[in-house]
Amino acid sequence: MICFSNAKINLGLQVTRFREDGFHNLRSVVYPVPLYDGVEFKPSEKFLLTVWGTGGEQLNKNNLIEKGWQLLSKRFDIPAVEVHLLKTIPVGSGLGGGSADAIFFLKEVLTHFQVELAEKELLQLAADLCSDCPFFVFNRPAYVIGRGNVVEPLDFSLAGYFLMLVFPDVSVSTPDAFKRIVPKAPEYNLKKVVLEKDFEAWQKILKNDFESVVPKHLLTIKTKLYDAGALYASLTGSGSAFYGIFKNKPEAVGIQNAKTVVLRMGD
Repeated sequence: MICFSNAKINLGLQVTRFREDGFHNLRSVVYPVPLYDGVEFKPSEKFLLTVWGTGGEQLNKNNLIEKGWQLLSKRFDIPAVEVHLLKTIPVGSGLGGGSADAIFFLKEVLTHFQVELAEKELLQLAADLCSDCPFFVFNRPAYVIGRGNVVEPLDFSLAGYFLMLVFPDVSVSTPDAFKRIVPKAPEYNLKKVVLEKDFEAWQKILKNDFESVVPKHLLTIKTKLYDAGALYASLTGSGSAFYGIFKNKPEAVGIQNAKTVVLRMGD
């Protein structure tokens, strides 16, 4: 069985409060983007995961796919599988690749072995894995709050726009980023600002709070995206990738020690 798990970007990200359970309360509009990892599995005598491609060595241990499998296999009597994960979405980029891989894999396993799991139960399983995981249960534009476990699908589209993703040659540890972030009360209604889709207002108002804690030299990427004509540019997630939204397909932007990819956005 093969499935392809896509990345996501954050349209604004507010860190509003430190929670008693050790997590943080967030507010963000999350949008799926057409950059994919590939996940393949087949029957096996025991669970086995092999990771290929970007960041493969560091992902062979403590992978969310393996953690998800452990949670699922404890609950249901399903055969073991051998999993091969081909990574294209960079590790530590803030694009949610690891979370997407886990949820797409688990949904495919449930379907393949004809295991029925209510949406509410799947969302709880996803929340037990990672804060980004519940979004990928729906995998459509959504307003995400709480620690990422409350997902409200939105009637919102950037279809037809172009997205330039910039990947610096550094990754950002999500736990480290959260240790450095200082929660604060929201200064604007993030959901309302995004849904109005006024890119000039986005430039002035819509912020990702993690831009305050990423290495300062990375913020020059955002400037270069605007210089190239981006309607809006931002860090995504807790970093380190930046993106720019363009009306027309942009020309290549030369950014030192970074890779870029241009995608056409879908619904």
